[in-house]
Amino acid sequence: MASTHNPAPSDFPENGPDDGVARRRARSPESWIDDLEETLRDPANADIDALKARLSDQLQATRQSLRAASETANDLVRETLDCTEEYIQARPWQAVGLVAGAAFLFGVLVGRQ
Repeated sequence: MASTHNPAPSDFPENGPDDGVARRRARSPESWIDDLEETLRDPANADIDALKARLSDQLQATRQSLRAASETANDLVRETLDCTEEYIQARPWQAVGLVAGAAFLFGVLVGRQ
């Protein structure tokens, strides 16, 4: 299932928080897992239904965070590819020179092995 999400300017942290989206994205998946483990260890959470609901909410938040990170990474890759393509079209001989230089350096490194 392909994602058709086009990021809005408010999706990026440098443009300020959008109802906590930037703050939630800043949290790492490890912190979400730590929250889940803390919830499981907390003796105050004796009610199993409340515990299930809280775990479900935390898992949903983790899933959304990972989806957002994936979408951001995909957007950055697409943007990088577009910039590279524009550069190559605007300066084809410089691009050929860069590829030749990279191939030469690669050959030198491989030749030393």
